[in-house]
Amino acid sequence: MIDEDSLQERNAAILPHLDERQRRLFAAAEAKAVGYGGIAAVSRITRIAASTIGRGLKDLDAPTPPSLGRVRRLGGGRKSLVSMDPKLLEDLNALVEPNARGDPMSPLRWTARACAAWPPN
Repeated sequence: MIDEDSLQERNAAILPHLDERQRRLFAAAEAKAVGYGGIAAVSRITRIAASTIGRGLKDLDAPTPPSLGRVRRLGGGRKSLVSMDPKLLEDLNALVEPNARGDPMSPLRWTARACAAWPPN
């Protein structure tokens, strides 16, 4: 049986300070300590998805720990928009270039485009 009040206190105290991987591992360790029904109970109390806790259990049982300093596995997360559409930067620069102001070598771009001119024809 799980002591829901103490888990809620631990949850409130520590979860705001953890990243997503650490939260997953914390919830998985709590569920593992409870035993049968632990995933459902911890999911209900912490509001972390049961599938996330299951993934945390797999992480805990993995023979080698994930890379230090990484939250996600290599290749995880959203891909860069530029890698998905190589012409994106060119297209954005083409929209901004006629009205650009300031130093062209600066990464900060200023434009003087009026709202009435948007959207372009």
